[in-house]
Amino acid sequence: MSDKVHKRFCAMMLFSRMRLSGLTAALLFPALLAGCADQKQPTQFAPLRYDNLSQINLNVNTLTLVDNTVTHPVAGDIGYKSPTPPVQALRQMVQDRLAAKGGITSANSAQFVIDRASILHEPGGTLQGQIDVHLDILNPDGSKTAHTEAHATQSLHPDPTEDTESQANLYNVTKGMMDSINTELDTQVHRSLGKWLVDAGGMPVDGAIQAQPLTSDGSPTAATGATAGAGAAATQEALSPVSAAKIGQATSPVTVPENAPVVAPSTDAATPSTTGTTEAKPAATPKAQDSEPNAIFPAGEDDDSSSSSSSTKATSPKPGYLKLPSQPQ
Repeated sequence: MSDKVHKRFCAMMLFSRMRLSGLTAALLFPALLAGCADQKQPTQFAPLRYDNLSQINLNVNTLTLVDNTVTHPVAGDIGYKSPTPPVQALRQMVQDRLAAKGGITSANSAQFVIDRASILHEPGGTLQGQIDVHLDILNPDGSKTAHTEAHATQSLHPDPTEDTESQANLYNVTKGMMDSINTELDTQVHRSLGKWLVDAGGMPVDGAIQAQPLTSDGSPTAATGATAGAGAAATQEALSPVSAAKIGQATSPVTVPENAPVVAPSTDAATPSTTGTTEAKPAATPKAQDSEPNAIFPAGEDDDSSSSSSSTKATSPKPGYLKLPSQPQ
């Protein structure tokens, strides 16, 4: 075989292989695109729930939700096409995270207002989401006593070859906005409504405002626990011997010196016997007289029948208190 024939044969073989490769690629390319499209467009979406986040407990009696998007809709809003519309996600957030824990002790109320929750398809194929909410604390007459607000936005630039308003794209915009609004709401509530926060049991936290009854003179009463403790302490003090002595009541056998009664000595103890001896009758003098002699009559009161007697007085103080001069015989 000549060189020319050999070169032609090689060229034909190479061209045949190139045509075969091109045909194979043309047949496989649509299938590959379909497979990629199926992976980017999910058909099932997880529900948006927020009960795994910290709860915001308010020291109010009631909590209501107001949806202003019903009376003030946004023109061109396509948020309703999302598997979970932004308004529905906000309602779920309020249900999962906000609670009125003030009970009947609080006369105030709270109002959560949805001002905007929309997704717009802007020129150029961009999806633009926006959420605006505010939270008010109201007095019993309906006037506003505290206020805070939170805002969140989310933009998405889908692939031009895809459906811009697909459920997957709208779901991603809604989820991104809700993640932002939860964080922003936490920050703004603790910054502006910190005094209205309580724990799950309704107890104030971080210096929160709490209901407190007033006395007749307008001063706040003590806490219930402190009042009970003070009452118990007062009861114990009233039952103790020292406290009883302060009000002149003896509640135990112990005699308090400053309140011991001064009892006049019995005249029978000072009467001498008929035999002229110095034997004395047992004295009926209270123990208080033995422990503390009478400052006026340390030897006891004299009477007419014993003034001429030389017998020793039985009511004289014990040795160590006073020394009396001996009487003439």
